Amino acid sequence: MDYVIIESVDGLRPYMPALQKAGVMAADTETTGLNPHSGRIRLIQLAAAGLPVVIIDCFKFLPAGADLLAEIMESSGVKVFQNAKFDLQFFMSLGINPAPIFDTMLAGQLLHSSGGPPRVNLAALAKHYLGEDVEKDEQKSDWRGELRPAQIEYAARDALILLRLREAMVMEIYANGLQSIARIEFSCVRAVAQMEYAGIGIDLARWSKLTAKIERDRDEALETLYEYAGRPMTQMSLTGDGVVLNHNFDSNPYIVGILRDNGIEVDATSKRVLSAYSSHPLVKALSAYRKAAKALSGFLYPMPHMILPETGRLHPRYGQIGAWSGRMSCGGPNIQQIPRDAGFRACFAAPPGKKLVIADYSQIEIRVAAQISGDGRMIKAYERGEDLHTLTASLVSEVPASAVTAKQRQAAKAVNFGLIYGMGAAGLQQYAQQSYGVDMTPEQAAKFRDNFFNAYTGIAGWHRRIRAEKPVEERTISGRKFTFGQNPGVSVLYNTPVQGTAADIMKSALGKIARKAKGTGVRIIAAVHDEILLEADESESEAAAAMLKHQMELAGNEILTAVPCVADVKIADDWSGK
Repeated sequence: MDYVIIESVDGLRPYMPALQKAGVMAADTETTGLNPHSGRIRLIQLAAAGLPVVIIDCFKFLPAGADLLAEIMESSGVKVFQNAKFDLQFFMSLGINPAPIFDTMLAGQLLHSSGGPPRVNLAALAKHYLGEDVEKDEQKSDWRGELRPAQIEYAARDALILLRLREAMVMEIYANGLQSIARIEFSCVRAVAQMEYAGIGIDLARWSKLTAKIERDRDEALETLYEYAGRPMTQMSLTGDGVVLNHNFDSNPYIVGILRDNGIEVDATSKRVLSAYSSHPLVKALSAYRKAAKALSGFLYPMPHMILPETGRLHPRYGQIGAWSGRMSCGGPNIQQIPRDAGFRACFAAPPGKKLVIADYSQIEIRVAAQISGDGRMIKAYERGEDLHTLTASLVSEVPASAVTAKQRQAAKAVNFGLIYGMGAAGLQQYAQQSYGVDMTPEQAAKFRDNFFNAYTGIAGWHRRIRAEKPVEERTISGRKFTFGQNPGVSVLYNTPVQGTAADIMKSALGKIARKAKGTGVRIIAAVHDEILLEADESESEAAAAMLKHQMELAGNEILTAVPCVADVKIADDWSGK
């Protein structure tokens, strides 16, 4: 294996012209840790056709060689990474933004539905596409001290195999018609890396006040529950805390017993089961207790401990293709599941001198469904700029649009978002109550459902086609491919291309925004399904808002050619301002 170790600027200069002109170059890094704010890059391995693997020892090469490194990594040739978002964050710590990107891990995830391997680590991909075994024993070795020959050879092999792996995967991407969605994913990875690297600020003083309030809500709910279950018995523990002996409101069997003792004959305690008794004081107290307890254990108590000491911010981790539909997932913490209550969102605030710029898509999944189904009424309503929830409320309630009440419009939200995915009347009734606080009788739910499909004949026809054909393969408008097993359920067949296309639009927008924001003080700090948050200097916030709105709508209109996309944008001091 041919490689060269570079320790100085002069050592790199002979290879600069070829590296800068390389149409495709594999890039890999070895780092002293996983955190780009505390760890350092030790090695950068670059592999291009006709060259030995260039291994840069960053402990000796930097900082003097940073400009040369930027010239290479920001050249026009494709940079091939495995799990690019990891390496990109370490490059960001050096002020370097490699582009354009080919990510073999993301390519593997896209090819999963086309016979790719179930796992997308480098060893699995190399075995599947190249028939080669890749040893990863040195991956977790200590890269801080004097490097052993085995470490150097391991680093060089990883870069070389990336180069060949891309060649094999490109052919598979084209053979399966995935080139458009691959471009979207590869352009999005820089935005995902930026979100993880930048993180999001949290106001701990507000968080502490919110925690105290939710604790009071929990305690008040418990007091009501004690009226039905009796006062608890407590015993002092060795640490001096009071331990409750005879109550467990987190136990379903215990709750079922309490409910039955008070005339509510149920066998389970889910929201769906208890929705029929939602007005009963016991059920109200139980719901309030569960909401508060979940907020405390899921967010309020653990989140301050997730703040990174080096930045004083939260740094959520995103799975770019985190769900089968193509949606992103999130963890550490899961910023996508933060309650929408203003009290929670107000805690995520811009630092002094900066603003949050926040935008979300208007009814993006309904717009996607309108184009996929070809529903003429929906498409015309969106072309005219009508509010579809008001239109649906008018159609299903059989009243003029001018007479639609706020309650009827709220019910129409449940109708629109529920029925495009094929809910029955009973499911619509439960969904309306649980998600929108709207009570419907079974008769009303059945009537609304019938009127919805009579009004939107394109949606009804699309559903009929899916039920009749039961396709084994579907695609988003952008070409993301899904293959289904036996009997996936018609709701999955409706949902997947719609939710997947919405995810494609969001990712296309993120990629565009990352490119436009390059070289400015604007940073992408979070993405929550159909919502994007930027952080900008106060003086740049107006321009950032205009850019955000334009790029989001451009991304949507490139994919939804029959239905106009609209992004609503606000400038605020904290997340509750949207």
